[in-house]
Amino acid sequence: MKLVELGVKGFRSLVDIQGIPIRKQTVLTGHNDCGKTAVLDAIAFLLDEPAVEIHFGDLSHFGDCEADEVQPRPEAQEICVEGAFELSDQEAQQHALASPLLIRRRFTPDGKTGLEAKLPVCGDVRLRALDCMNLADLKELALSVGVEATGRTTAKASWLEPLQQYAAGLDTVMEWVSAPAEIQDIMPGMVYFRGDAAESPETVVRSILTAKLRDYAKNESTLKKITELEDEFGELLKADADRLRRQVEKRCGLDSLSLQPRIQFKPSVGAIEMTASINGQREVPLKSAGAGRSRRIALALWESTRDLLETAEAIPNEEAPPRRDIVIAYDEPDTHLDYEHQRRIMKMIETSSRASHSSVIVATHSLNLIDGVDIQDVVHLGSSDGQAEIQSLTAQGTDKEVRRFMSNMAASLGFRNSVLLHEKCFIGVEGPTEYAAFPRLFRIAMGYPIQSAGIALWSCGGNDGSLKFAKFLKEHKRTVAFIVDRDSKRDKQKFFNDDRLSINGFKPAECIYLGNPNEFEDIFSGELWARVANDKWPHKEAAQGRVWTAQEIDALRREPKFSHGLHALFRNGSEDAPPKKEQLVGFLMEYIEKPSDVPEALHSVFKKAISIAEDAGPHPWDEDD
Repeated sequence: MKLVELGVKGFRSLVDIQGIPIRKQTVLTGHNDCGKTAVLDAIAFLLDEPAVEIHFGDLSHFGDCEADEVQPRPEAQEICVEGAFELSDQEAQQHALASPLLIRRRFTPDGKTGLEAKLPVCGDVRLRALDCMNLADLKELALSVGVEATGRTTAKASWLEPLQQYAAGLDTVMEWVSAPAEIQDIMPGMVYFRGDAAESPETVVRSILTAKLRDYAKNESTLKKITELEDEFGELLKADADRLRRQVEKRCGLDSLSLQPRIQFKPSVGAIEMTASINGQREVPLKSAGAGRSRRIALALWESTRDLLETAEAIPNEEAPPRRDIVIAYDEPDTHLDYEHQRRIMKMIETSSRASHSSVIVATHSLNLIDGVDIQDVVHLGSSDGQAEIQSLTAQGTDKEVRRFMSNMAASLGFRNSVLLHEKCFIGVEGPTEYAAFPRLFRIAMGYPIQSAGIALWSCGGNDGSLKFAKFLKEHKRTVAFIVDRDSKRDKQKFFNDDRLSINGFKPAECIYLGNPNEFEDIFSGELWARVANDKWPHKEAAQGRVWTAQEIDALRREPKFSHGLHALFRNGSEDAPPKKEQLVGFLMEYIEKPSDVPEALHSVFKKAISIAEDAGPHPWDEDD
């Protein structure tokens, strides 16, 4: 079971923040006090990590009120952390669950917490929690729904079993219910390296060993022993619980009250004592050692995490416990570390995230760590009036979203705007059509965002200012190239023709031409254009069975300007066609979903662009410059 998405309400600055993606490797970034640690603590609370305790003071102090209100803002009524969990095929089949499974843990001001799962339950509320009913209630319920006992009428099972069978045949609804023990048992574990862990290797060891201890506790024979202990203590409490039940019934005038305590033992490593010696000196407790030694030991422990967590050795003479997923969380692991140690942490995080059963989430300000992952794996946190806000680059993010995301992230980290210009290379495209479409097409074709290739894309828009900007970059030893329609070679009126580029100091090799044969729009097949048109811009005579065909679209390729002919065809033949030619490709993008959908001509163009970016880099100035 893997945690794939998180939502938090009422927890510190996380007043109401939803849709936090949890990937194999996730980096949380943002300015101080924006909620990064709160997100990690929320995950720890959800997964019942013992290192994090939730208190009344963790309730958000923000409510719905006007900004100019004099009275202090009310506190949240509860803390609720909800996760979406992806199940393996085996888990879904074994427990009859649908994926993703929603699970939440709540905390109320009275200190109570509870784990709930959203599960299908009987639509008749009377037939839920039958196990908790006493004999009299079961008889009365059976009478009301027309169910008869299957055995002795004085035996609870004689009424419970037929009622359960009856309930199983009714319609179900999705409701939040107390999470069954079998769901709790397969939830991911967590290894949490908090911000102060570098000063406390004992904390690191306790976190790692507790995660392993809980794995070992899932062994069949060990689980049986724990269950026997739970049953034993449950029997010891039975008389006490019954005494409480009778007192409440008497004092409150109740006809009946059900009170059944559930005992649950969760193994945990209570304390760790560590001593160390060096250069033949006597051993001393790490608490008495220097901070530098503690940091080095903690880092070594972090680096050993993957090997320890992946160990699948069986307990002697017993079957190995099933391996459960692990969330490894680091809160600013780079604090007070030099670049070399930061690189070690980057390698450690990357290695840990590659394990099949683990995911890693890191809260950091480190530019090294942020630059070391795909930008889609970076979650940026900001704040407004003290409340956290999230900006995450989703897989379907537009280029505009990418640029806004990067700009906000840079501002929060204290970047100068000029730092955003330090890409490997800059590629100009002719206009807004290509500028809007290329990022999505590149991501689908190549499998990662165009920014991750070190390419800064900009729309030249057919004006001299953009060409002057390109010339300026090149004069300052930056790598610049263009992707333009192939008909630019022969069209002297086009902005990007060979003569104009040559005048401004660009060589033909610095211009990548696109078209089949002439322009961007004609690289897409007639079949695809017909499919888009029939879905988006039905023919005026669609009621009479008239549809757009690939043949009539391919016939336009003989015209001097395919895109103009295509737009005119749809405008004249449909009342729903877009008013501007540039909008055509935007609709077509919805139908590009996998690499094979991207025309081969674009694959070739993107590979050339990547090659240019890979060859780009610092260019030394000539001695004469």
